[in-house]
Amino acid sequence: MLKTHYDLVIIGAGPAGLATAIATATKTSASKKHDFNTCRILVIDQGLPELQRVGENIPPQTLMLLQKLGVDGQFLQDGHEPCPGFASVWGKGVVGYNDFIVNPYGHSWRLNRQAFDLALVQKAKALGVEIHWQTRFIEASKVKPNDQIGFDICLSTKSQIAYTVRANFVVDASGAKASFAKTLKVKKTVDDKLIALVRFASLKQPHKGKQVRIEATQNNWCYHALLPQQKVVSMLISEPSEMHALKAKNYQGFNDHLASTQWVGKQLAELALYDETYHNYLITSGMLEQIEGDHWLAVGDAAASFDPISAQGIYKGLQHGLMAADVITTRLKQEESPLDYSAIIQQTYRNYQANRAYIYQQEQRWPNSSFWQNRMAI
Repeated sequence: MLKTHYDLVIIGAGPAGLATAIATATKTSASKKHDFNTCRILVIDQGLPELQRVGENIPPQTLMLLQKLGVDGQFLQDGHEPCPGFASVWGKGVVGYNDFIVNPYGHSWRLNRQAFDLALVQKAKALGVEIHWQTRFIEASKVKPNDQIGFDICLSTKSQIAYTVRANFVVDASGAKASFAKTLKVKKTVDDKLIALVRFASLKQPHKGKQVRIEATQNNWCYHALLPQQKVVSMLISEPSEMHALKAKNYQGFNDHLASTQWVGKQLAELALYDETYHNYLITSGMLEQIEGDHWLAVGDAAASFDPISAQGIYKGLQHGLMAADVITTRLKQEESPLDYSAIIQQTYRNYQANRAYIYQQEQRWPNSSFWQNRMAI
């Protein structure tokens, strides 16, 4: 049952939202001077905990963030599998390799995503964080009881019952749509829009391939990886105008395109799949014009959303959550944070833009393709 008042309400239970909850609960419970042992933290999410989320690969340095969150031990027990590197057909018609053998942090990881998310949920709950699923954020209004700024948050539960809870501080972790920031009329500057069509499936027979495969084609690019528990994910990134054709006839266009590719198609031809599920997403590259304000801030994709080519989604979310906890705890104490959170997010986004431009500019084989022309024009 929801309480009526929380010190912190987090909208979204993805890696960014849960990392914020864990890091804040850890920091506040350790503070004896300010007696934050009773800090009330609520996380809401409109989905279910077992929802299949996209994001199956994390870079090597993510383990440092998991250690800070206190979930590294659980991570190493949960059956995630090492990834030795990436193999790609990009910029030329032959396969190039990017191995992690020289990376000082070691290899990257292919995730059992549901186990990964569950570890974050369990850690948050162990710290006293309330998590309510199938609870949708409706709107927020600023209040000033006793001259203390806060927000009244209107929520709707799975039974369609509306609740209003008061929050001393709000974190927008609602993903690229940035639902809370939108109610404050904070706009997101978007510099690119793409679609991702994703197929998850199980393998009828084991396969030993461990490298992530990436391939550029004339009108899109695709990604393919074997996952723990004999599962596989395939993703196609394209222009929004291609959505209808790729989804037609139960995603036949999507499947035909993957089968026709040189590098990804070669491995798919070796696999016998079953239990396929399909998903499609709008992908925006963009950043909020205001990342934080009076008693609120945004984390993860709500603050700044990236193209999947960056392979930084989960890492970014965890990193934002750890930084956000520093800001939140100081503000709850009514102190100024020494961390310039907004400046860090803005600089990170500029770095991402430069890296994205560099990657896309490597592909010059189809100068008349609108997909590649649009990527070059960003």
